Amino acid sequence: MHKSLTAFSAVLVACSTPAYRASEVPVPATYTVPAGSAVAPAVQSAAASSADNPAPNSIHVSDASPSAPFWSSLGDTTLTLLVREAQRANMDVRIAESRLTAARAVRRLASLDLVPTVTGTGRTYRTQQSIVQTPGAPGQLPAQNLWDVGFDASWELDIFGRVNRNVRGASALAEASQHGLEDVQVSVAAEVARTYFDLRGAQRQLAVSQRNAATQQRIVKLTEDRLAAGRGTAFDTERAKSVLYLTLATTPGLESQIAIDRNRLATLLGRAPEALPVALLDSGPLPRLPDTLYVGSPDQLVRRRPDVLRAERQLAAQALFVGAARAEYLPRVTLGASVGYLAPTSNSLFKQDNSRLLIGPVVSFPLLDIGRVRQRVEVAASGQEEAQASYNSTVLRALEESEGSLVTYDRAHARLGILESAVRSSARAADLAQQRFEAGLTDFLQVLDAERTLLDAENQLALGQTAAATALVAVYKAVGGTWPIK
Repeated sequence: MHKSLTAFSAVLVACSTPAYRASEVPVPATYTVPAGSAVAPAVQSAAASSADNPAPNSIHVSDASPSAPFWSSLGDTTLTLLVREAQRANMDVRIAESRLTAARAVRRLASLDLVPTVTGTGRTYRTQQSIVQTPGAPGQLPAQNLWDVGFDASWELDIFGRVNRNVRGASALAEASQHGLEDVQVSVAAEVARTYFDLRGAQRQLAVSQRNAATQQRIVKLTEDRLAAGRGTAFDTERAKSVLYLTLATTPGLESQIAIDRNRLATLLGRAPEALPVALLDSGPLPRLPDTLYVGSPDQLVRRRPDVLRAERQLAAQALFVGAARAEYLPRVTLGASVGYLAPTSNSLFKQDNSRLLIGPVVSFPLLDIGRVRQRVEVAASGQEEAQASYNSTVLRALEESEGSLVTYDRAHARLGILESAVRSSARAADLAQQRFEAGLTDFLQVLDAERTLLDAENQLALGQTAAATALVAVYKAVGGTWPIK
């Protein structure tokens, strides 16, 4: 008896749910943002000689948990409205919401296996029994019509937890779908912000190009006047026109980029391109970028980022499904009952003498079906191994993206300080070149070179501001969008 109990206990242990492992990826305690590059000493040396040329500073990464989504802290009301509308109307968000609804329905469907199944039946048929079925009868009984009405019920006694594991697994998948919806919402918010910043950056570049074109048109007019007065050359005039035309040539590409960004935003908002919000039809500045980022710690990252949480819930579900598959090795006990009336005519159907009752337990065991059970267990175990690898991969990717995006934003933020200094110096050089040219102290080539340098510096600054803004978006997408959305 003792040996039998020991063997049965061993079977129960073998058929239990395997405990899934937490991520095998080591998670650092804090984020590491490398110090400035080799250009920093040179920049600081140049900055020391000029009070209005501050040296670029690295950002400060705080391990405090953010209290609000990143877009609400930038002070751009247009961006906030765009993100909120995208969360409501974006098609990808609606698809994810439908998947969540389906996953919750699957969970409710699985939970119904814990309660009895009751179905109503009703039929009428004509029957005639064989003489073998009525031993002792003088001959075959005549055929007769039968009417049968009643209820059939069955209830699996979940002694070994198979049904319970399936229900818990379906619940874990529903939670994974919830985190999947959150992941889509974070991605949509990040894409809206990235496209919005790209739009504002292209609008700024267009404004810079138009402003420089206006300046260069004045220079062309000046060279033409000097040529007419006999104090200039045709060479200076043509060179001035060449610079102007090159500047004007950038306009179509920027206008195309602005149109593309507007159409992209319309799609993200679930709108047709012609139904854009009015705020996007006018130009606007990029928001001021923060020097301090509240991103939490890497440990908080793996407990907050939606795709990591989704992978963890999928792993938990697969572990439960392995336990449910293993429970197929054990007997399945079901209580069954059939209650109703059976009569030869419909008029006498509900008479007390025509009632019928069948009730009792049913025990099933996969005696000759062990091979199928074993293969189902292997399929479930392979699914768990895949989910474990996927979970580890998701954690690794989250750490990679968060560290990489922080470094990218830090360097883009530092680059802005250098570019701002370059624009100020280029503007002063252009003014000095113009003054020297008008005073006859230098030739016109220096004016053109100074104007080209200024245009390039302003374009680089506009591009740098856009790059820094999109890098900021990448940071908050990498750390999970400072969930929850408010």
